[in-house]
Amino acid sequence: MEEKQKFKQNLLTRGLLAAGYTVEDHPHYTVLKDNYGGGKSMDNYHGGFTFERKWIREQTFRTCCGLLCKGRQCQSGLSCRDISWTFENDRATVCCPYEKPDCSFRHRYLQRNPSTRFWCEVHMTAEEYRYEGSVEELQKLHEEEIQEKGMEFSRQRGGRVCREHMIFDRDTQEWQMHYDPYRCGERRCGGLCPILGHELDEKKGNVFYDLKIRCQRSDLDGTLFEGQVDTSIIRGRKLFSHPVSMDICRVCVKLCQERIGRDVRLEYSRQLSNAEYYGKEFSVEVLDIRAERRESRDLVQDLEDIRSGIQVVHASDMEKLEENAKKERREKTQEAAIKRLEKKLLKDGYGSLKEFSLDKRHADRWLGKERIAQLEQKRQEREKEEREQPVQISLSDLEGKEAERA
Repeated sequence: MEEKQKFKQNLLTRGLLAAGYTVEDHPHYTVLKDNYGGGKSMDNYHGGFTFERKWIREQTFRTCCGLLCKGRQCQSGLSCRDISWTFENDRATVCCPYEKPDCSFRHRYLQRNPSTRFWCEVHMTAEEYRYEGSVEELQKLHEEEIQEKGMEFSRQRGGRVCREHMIFDRDTQEWQMHYDPYRCGERRCGGLCPILGHELDEKKGNVFYDLKIRCQRSDLDGTLFEGQVDTSIIRGRKLFSHPVSMDICRVCVKLCQERIGRDVRLEYSRQLSNAEYYGKEFSVEVLDIRAERRESRDLVQDLEDIRSGIQVVHASDMEKLEENAKKERREKTQEAAIKRLEKKLLKDGYGSLKEFSLDKRHADRWLGKERIAQLEQKRQEREKEEREQPVQISLSDLEGKEAERA
């Protein structure tokens, strides 16, 4: 009884088997890959034989509308609804140079998918490849047309455009402008800004904002204080992790408020979903979005909030506490590692450490030559004491020796 195959054979494999080829004997332009450590087998992930990559890249293919292209321009490996668009199934794909969303030659599965709506099937052909009228030529002409439209788009806006914020819409075949100053801040842009129309301010700063959090305490459930809601404010949170031109910061204050709110909701999404699921109160609100060179503190406002029962903390203070805690943990870890290393040197000596070993590098870096010499001297003194220490003989050992002599 034949064993059922796990993978469906591709069109290439079925044709070779029908022609009498075997695992050991097959054309030079085909390859039978290992079945992930199980040896060469027809029943593999690729469906049997595959084309040799260098060979297939140089073959000529033809689209359904008659355009020629080389295998190096094609994509192979797409799978959808039990259809494999691969070289081996004579169903590779290529990006349509016309970029028409509706095409009668395109497979309906490719046309329905937004990511493959401009892909077309190609089939291998015996025709000689010609550059004139090929996919490659039409793609080059189309790219030149896109560049010309980009320059025209820039002229229409008086040069107030930036490539970092321009998007070419493949459906409408038109350029669009989506200005996002947050990207400018992330990329640390400087110099002349074509959108703002002037040199960016060399003074650096950041976008600061406050968070007001209301949280119902679950640890008080079952007590007289059940349902108590605590309010806290985190002041001085930063939008960017690095200093940014003040011009970009001021624009971000105007245009990035929705982004800040979205990022905050994403950060606290777990708490928000848990509160909604368990019927608890939890809310987070963004307050006082501002552009500053350095964080400013309103002590009067902080005192008023504290009198109102609101816990006030500053993000910079929290960062310093966290950095200090990390530093203390690293120091404790290093102290423990030094004690372990010194204990090893007292027992076995510095010469027992292997060359280029981690312990040897740590000993050279952390202890130094002077401390290593001290430990080596202590080890030698300890060994000398152990050698000179008198050996205590028990009464049973003496009786045993006398019995041997007798």
